[in-house]
Amino acid sequence: MTNLFRDWPVSKIGVITDGIAETNPLTKYSYYQLGDEEIKFPFPFNFAQNHVRSGPYSFNSKNSPSDSNEPKQGIVSNIKKKVRPYFDKFLKRTGLFLFFYRINLSESLKKWIHDFNPDIIYIQPFHARIMQFGNMLYKQLNIPYAIHIMDDSVKYINQSIVLRNMLQRQIETDFKRLISNARVRLCISEAMAEEYYSRYGKDFFPFRNPIDIENWMSYQKKDMSVGAESLKIIYNGRLFSPTLFSLIDMCHVVDGLNMEVKKVELHIYTHDNNPVFNKTIQNLKGVKICKTVAVGEIPKLVQQYDIFFLCLDFDTKAQKYSQFSISTRTSEGMISAVPVLLYAPANTAMFKYFDKYEAGCLVGERDSSMLEKAVMKLWNDTAYRTSISENAVKTALSDSNSAKVRKEFRKALTIY
Repeated sequence: MTNLFRDWPVSKIGVITDGIAETNPLTKYSYYQLGDEEIKFPFPFNFAQNHVRSGPYSFNSKNSPSDSNEPKQGIVSNIKKKVRPYFDKFLKRTGLFLFFYRINLSESLKKWIHDFNPDIIYIQPFHARIMQFGNMLYKQLNIPYAIHIMDDSVKYINQSIVLRNMLQRQIETDFKRLISNARVRLCISEAMAEEYYSRYGKDFFPFRNPIDIENWMSYQKKDMSVGAESLKIIYNGRLFSPTLFSLIDMCHVVDGLNMEVKKVELHIYTHDNNPVFNKTIQNLKGVKICKTVAVGEIPKLVQQYDIFFLCLDFDTKAQKYSQFSISTRTSEGMISAVPVLLYAPANTAMFKYFDKYEAGCLVGERDSSMLEKAVMKLWNDTAYRTSISENAVKTALSDSNSAKVRKEFRKALTIY
């Protein structure tokens, strides 16, 4: 979102959020924090709710939350913080979360919106409560809005066991209403646009996650040859679904190659700490978990490697989440000119995207032997490496350049 809205006049952007701690304070946008006036749990469950002040939010000179916005933390608040994750899990599993996370439009929030006087509201409806909130905003204020779908969460977010069918019907109803009334409909990929037209009968305009091309151009890999002595692979991403099991497959492939007296290194850069993953790979040769680097240092880091590894899991649950999505790391791998190896189901948007432009080495079924053969092909075939690298760079320049994408994004928000 920071990439999409970069260079807009900060006075023209207002943000309503219940996740102020996840906000970048350097944006200098106008903020409204959803709190006690908008979000209330029914008795007796309100005991587990953390109390947050509603209203306009400001950051102090040190770019941290202003003390005036933050209630003092006491013993009870600390207990609630510890209890809350278990409570949230209970609500998700029972399907009751939809009824506890209802958001009301307080008079304070209505006044803030009225004073800001938006031309259009931009919504990314990943969670069910955001779908409800978007519908509520439109019903009560009748302000035009745009929706931007990054993941097929309407098929994924329902994790309930007891009230699953009832809850799914409600989520689908809220999502369809949100789509129906939207003035602008955006999504992450052509595959998602096609699927949503088939499902909901509405046109969606696909937008790739943009990257700043100029930050990568001077660090692009130039020499496509790889020495016979060693091979270096980079993975930069999550250690959880929807990439966990495919990443583990690659770890085992690397271990097996090292057992054959071949020196292969897989360096995993991640913010995550997954004890299960750590235990699984602790005795595998050639696999190393590395500390993440600053965003600005990633282009320089990536060019030190021979293969840029991307993956998606093959199980049904993971595919519900990722089938129509294309991550920002896709564009980063392509523009780096480091040959991309994608290990993912052949029916996913990512696989189809690379296949269409012949921009990567693809393994479309879960098969470790096929994955190993792909690694070896990328190690030994310089002409092939050069071909997919050139195609990848050309494609990224065409559809992921942030300057171009932002221009089209702004245009899309003004055509309503």
